[in-house]
Amino acid sequence: MKKSDIDAIVDKIDKENSIFKNKAALDVLRTPKRVIGRNKEVESLIRFFVSYKQGTIPPFVSVYGRSGSGKSTLVRFVCESLDDIALCFVNLRSAKTLFECANLILSELGAEALPSAKGLGAVVLAIKDAIASYLQDAKKHVIILALDEFDMIFYDKRNKPSDFMYKLVVLCEQLKKEKNYQLCIVGISNNVVSEYDLDERVRSRIGNSEVYFPAYGYEEILEILRMCSKEAFNEMDDVILQHCAKLSSQDHGDARRAIDLLRVGAEIAGAKNQALSTKHVDQAYAKLQNDRISEIMSRTTSQFKYVCRAIVYLSYIMGLEMAHTSKIYDEYKLIAPKESQLTYRRISEILNDIENTGIVTSQVHSRGRHGYGKQYKLEFSPNFIGPAINSVWWDNLVKMKKQMEESKQYDKEKKLSQSI
Repeated sequence: MKKSDIDAIVDKIDKENSIFKNKAALDVLRTPKRVIGRNKEVESLIRFFVSYKQGTIPPFVSVYGRSGSGKSTLVRFVCESLDDIALCFVNLRSAKTLFECANLILSELGAEALPSAKGLGAVVLAIKDAIASYLQDAKKHVIILALDEFDMIFYDKRNKPSDFMYKLVVLCEQLKKEKNYQLCIVGISNNVVSEYDLDERVRSRIGNSEVYFPAYGYEEILEILRMCSKEAFNEMDDVILQHCAKLSSQDHGDARRAIDLLRVGAEIAGAKNQALSTKHVDQAYAKLQNDRISEIMSRTTSQFKYVCRAIVYLSYIMGLEMAHTSKIYDEYKLIAPKESQLTYRRISEILNDIENTGIVTSQVHSRGRHGYGKQYKLEFSPNFIGPAINSVWWDNLVKMKKQMEESKQYDKEKKLSQSI
């Protein structure tokens, strides 16, 4: 390949992107200029944060809701709009252990990571010093430590997440007492933190400061798309935005996915040198569904995958449209290694996590005198989910189903021949 070939590729991509006026306006990580449909949640966050004026800022605030409901974006928006407050925003997605979580916090605070030999206690002390330096440089006395994907800390089974949370909350007390600095930790996750296994010393300290973000509705997503498209495109047919909003509101009200849908649809149209239409949006929707499942499976835990495998097996092999929690748990125990199998309660929590990703939906059903339970249903075809979990396992599952169908057909033909 020559330089002229490179230049030709660049020209081609530039032509494809000419459909955009400002593609950066569709960056889902960008803090918005204004907030749509989240006035109640914004006010709740502000009430918690500005209580520092009375010296009573909560040590921990749990921000929870489905993916794409605006949690991370709104926390950033509020904190960046409050002049007296410093923000340190940390995404814990890549962390596999509590020590890695602590080092990610240190890194975002501008401090050097510590080797694991130092121990978790040493890293937490380093975080305290780093926060003090951070506030001193910012010339402020209040800091919000926002921990996105906060539930990652509960996946570390070698250490004790409850102890780590206790150490973080104690930091709030120490900084106030020693430096007169006020620290509020914001845990951003799909589930309320109080649902996790925490000991009483942690529960008593974090209280019940919570902000729930419901899924966006159709009208809210449409308004968000209209706001973004005005900056991103020279002109836009509102029918296309309505189609994006309709698909996204049906797909658990994920505003982030709606913006991605519009962007990818435009990229597909640009690559074909065509005007953007609902046809391109549909093609983008199919592409994003596959990408979404692959992304979820690539960054999740082995236990999450075992539970997904159980659900796929029950759907694909057993032909169950809906599966009870108990049925899924029984199948999980046949799949997961015995030495690492989790309790029924923990599997129920993982099922909630899976539902929050949109892979499954649930419905509550009556079990008579045994109370109420949940049934789960796949939202995607097993043909999408299976290969993303484990391609070798999925290939074997396909072979198994084929053999079962051939065996049934043979039995059916045998019975027919005997009856003649």
